[in-house]
Amino acid sequence: MSASASAQPAAVCAPAGELAAFVAAVFCARGMAKEDARVLADVLVWADLRGVESHGVERVPSYLALVDKGAMNVTARPQVHDLAPALFMVDADRSAGPVAMDIAMREAARRAGAQGCATGVVRRTCHTGAIGYYAEWMARQGFAAIVFGSGPPLMAYAGARTPSLSTSPLALAVPGGPDGVLMLDMASAVVSNGRLKQAAREGEAIPLGWALDAAGKPTTDPAAAAVVLPLGGPKGSGLGLLFECMTSLIAGTPLLSAMLGPAGKSFHMQSETLIAIDVSKFRARGDFEADVTALVETMRALPRAQEGEAIRMPGERAQAQSRARASAGVPLSARLLAQLREVAAAHGVAPPA
Repeated sequence: MSASASAQPAAVCAPAGELAAFVAAVFCARGMAKEDARVLADVLVWADLRGVESHGVERVPSYLALVDKGAMNVTARPQVHDLAPALFMVDADRSAGPVAMDIAMREAARRAGAQGCATGVVRRTCHTGAIGYYAEWMARQGFAAIVFGSGPPLMAYAGARTPSLSTSPLALAVPGGPDGVLMLDMASAVVSNGRLKQAAREGEAIPLGWALDAAGKPTTDPAAAAVVLPLGGPKGSGLGLLFECMTSLIAGTPLLSAMLGPAGKSFHMQSETLIAIDVSKFRARGDFEADVTALVETMRALPRAQEGEAIRMPGERAQAQSRARASAGVPLSARLLAQLREVAAAHGVAPPA
């Protein structure tokens, strides 16, 4: 995942369906269409189920703040622009990211089914959410999927001490394997900015090497963390730089140069690119999925670096977490539960049970 799970103890465990219904009701109360609110809620709760709380219902208060500031347009109707049979662009008009991305992933799947592959670029979204959601959905429809994005500067470029790049997430997924999908979902940063903010809210110390403070010095205090560090130094920052070129710049909505340049503009916006490849155009889908499963089994059977240590596939831990939480419920910390109850009261909806 593009973020790590919190280790904080839970105050309660809320059923995923009830939590999604609560989130949807809150955004409907703010004027969002019922179907759009359902999509937004599904993406947030999907992240919580997989143990990525920093991208789950934790985001509800910050999303509402974006609505209050006018950065998120709850009544936006994202428009699909046809560029070529296998190329399209979605202008989100500052919609909630999941709303525009839901349209884009379905459009990519439709076009790839007809053309063999499809590429779509989404511009002018608010926070996109956990991008693995969109890659996984396309993979479950039989497509090899690639999704990556860019946004406001939060991460240092290698050698710099100020926010220079988005944390630039990347998700790749294919159909097959024991869980039906094999997926890698990660950020080009050591950790997501959302995870740092979550650690600060929970008063949880962070490891050295995650972030710098405002003076450019390494810190373990999440409250002092001002700049996220890139994964692998120049490798992570190189990914982030090229993702900006292949999302924001190709869509004609430069983000980083506008924010980092002399004008120093400040705004909340993201861009994403989705690529879908129809596996069945190359070979029988069932045969491909069987080969993915065989590959996973082969990798798991490799000699261990340490005796007794498991060899895990990308996404395996998150998928196991999702199965467990679908049964036991989504854990909510006392701090988050209190926040959600305040949100519920302010919007006249029932809080999570």
